[in-house]
Amino acid sequence: MYSSYLIIDEIRRIFNELISRFLGFIPGFIQALILLIIGYIIGKIIGASIRIFLAKVLGLDRWLEMKGLEDAAFGIKVSAFISGLVKWYIYFLFIGAAISTLNIPMLEPYMYSFIEFYPRIIAAAVIILFGLIVGEWFRERILETDVVFKEHIGVILKFIATVIFFVIALNSLMIDATPILWILAIFIGGIIIAISVAVGVALGFALKDEIKPYIQDFIKQLVERKEKKEENAE
Repeated sequence: MYSSYLIIDEIRRIFNELISRFLGFIPGFIQALILLIIGYIIGKIIGASIRIFLAKVLGLDRWLEMKGLEDAAFGIKVSAFISGLVKWYIYFLFIGAAISTLNIPMLEPYMYSFIEFYPRIIAAAVIILFGLIVGEWFRERILETDVVFKEHIGVILKFIATVIFFVIALNSLMIDATPILWILAIFIGGIIIAISVAVGVALGFALKDEIKPYIQDFIKQLVERKEKKEENAE
């Protein structure tokens, strides 16, 4: 009988402790929920304001369309992309505050580290976006010329420009991009050699009839010199 009372008291104690913890958790949960709602509203407002400023005030999207660069970033609207990055930064700030309110020690350090690192992610994303636009600008300018193989040259220039800006973006993220630079240098060197060989072969075929008499005359002179040397030797 005594042991039964002990078991009942233990169950009552555990139940009371759970209720106490739950009741203590409710105020923090409500505060976290309020923070998330406020953060969502503020993020939406700031994101929309930045998008309107970039698209309507500065006319960034329209300017890119006028320059034929609207598809440089695979159809992504620059104003929407940048405003989205800032909007999510606001969201993450309030998510971090909500986690801090809920007092979750396991998540707080990781969330704070991510929030501190997120501006670098924004910078890297904007750099890559700018690199795509610059690369597309180079490609469009090459296509406007009469250069031989201009389509291929334009694609190569866009690729090189994009990789260069990608390397800069990696550096902003504190990531060593030295191997990529070496690969890029080898790639550019290979392209230069290939173009040089192609141009040389093309010129050879194009000028073969013009340079043929000169080659024959050169060979004739070599033969005559050889014969004279042999006569002098005798």
